[in-house]
Amino acid sequence: MKPKALIIANIEAFLLEPLTAAGFKFSPGQLTFKRARNEFVQTIHFQANRHNEEHVCVAFWSHYQVSSRSYTSWHKARYGHEPANPIVGAVADWNIPNWQCASVNGEAHHQLVDPARSATVMHCLRHNLHTLALPWLERLSNWENAALSLVEAQDAHARACDFYLMAGQQEKALWALNEGLAYWKKNPGASFPEEKEAIALRMEKYFNA
Repeated sequence: MKPKALIIANIEAFLLEPLTAAGFKFSPGQLTFKRARNEFVQTIHFQANRHNEEHVCVAFWSHYQVSSRSYTSWHKARYGHEPANPIVGAVADWNIPNWQCASVNGEAHHQLVDPARSATVMHCLRHNLHTLALPWLERLSNWENAALSLVEAQDAHARACDFYLMAGQQEKALWALNEGLAYWKKNPGASFPEEKEAIALRMEKYFNA
């Protein structure tokens, strides 16, 4: 069986039923599950290793994302244009704390080339999905939680400000911008001019600063 077909077969055998019961819809061609959660869309995407080869390597990873068209509409109404993307939060499985792979030699991916180990690999993935990934998706499907996650990661402080404003948290929105200014001052080499401009725009627009 070709690598992608083998990955799809295992996903359908081990993950399709529980994720469908949880409200996700599966697109086999894209190796993607999606479900709507109020203003948010939660996505689970499986990425096949581009070096996969039948009988040699059948490896894949999983990525998790929360997006919202509500943010796109809100951003356009406030700033006159859409944001670069509607992403609220995104993470690869290996960056989720306590994520474990039933892999050989500590490899950070799911490997299905050995039929004798496939069930073990997929059971481990299913456990991680239910105990780690789905709670992550739920937690990020909240404007305040998503904003805090961005600030804690020292990333996209202007977007974090927007999320706090959408949650009605004006003081926290200002805090996010100040955290961004402090971070860029401390780490000038990590600065993107567009981010500084976005922070400055929000300081003036919402806080007259």
